[in-house]
Amino acid sequence: FTEDSLVEFIKANSVPIMDDIGPTNYATYVEAGIPLAYYFYSTPEERSKFGPEIEALAKELKGKVNFVYIDAALFGSHAATLDLKESWPAFAIQNVKNSFKYPLDGEISIEKIKELTDGVLAGTVEPSIKSEAIPESNDGPVKVVVANNYKEIVEDLEKDVLIELYDPYSRDCKKLAPTYEKVGELYKGSNIVIAKMDVTANDMPLGVPIRLQGFPTIKFRKAGSTDYIDYTGNRNEEGFVKFITENAVNKFEVNVEL
Repeated sequence: FTEDSLVEFIKANSVPIMDDIGPTNYATYVEAGIPLAYYFYSTPEERSKFGPEIEALAKELKGKVNFVYIDAALFGSHAATLDLKESWPAFAIQNVKNSFKYPLDGEISIEKIKELTDGVLAGTVEPSIKSEAIPESNDGPVKVVVANNYKEIVEDLEKDVLIELYDPYSRDCKKLAPTYEKVGELYKGSNIVIAKMDVTANDMPLGVPIRLQGFPTIKFRKAGSTDYIDYTGNRNEEGFVKFITENAVNKFEVNVEL
């Protein structure tokens, strides 16, 4: 054992075989750093229906996957975070390191639970990516990005792209919205794309190297590059134009006093 591997081993084995999860112990499971499997139940009968068999699986996979009970009467809304419908009992696995989600579709059985768990550990199961519907019309000054059109819009290498990752309920995002629309108008029809994505309704697609840094998180990708840089300008028209002018590969004149 190296010191790091010993620390990881201790974290992974620092929780019970299977316990109820809630606000007081959630962080402990995240810090364990291994996949977290949730079994949602809403009644004692549902808990006992698959509980014993899942606990046996949890014991077998101790140190590889952490299994927990979650009371749907208290925390049923967490199911949506895992792309599960609020129908009980339910089962899903979450990779706590990258937040990938693996919901179990349809009727639950211990066989399906084992199959999903084996697939997640083997890396043969694709995670669920939540996406709003692709807009039928997307001709506004700010391109509306969802998970399922992200690569088409944001990773078009011929274009420079400024992307705002926002929470529609965030005060800062609401404050920025009118300015951001004006910036979109300035670059409309150019090869400089001003875009936004609601990250409460869409997951980041696989392989996109962006971590949210609060709301809004604003990133810029130069044409021809797959790298993203942080937007570091002021959040006014002048600040956005100055930043884009200094960083964009495609050049486009706009009428704003700097």
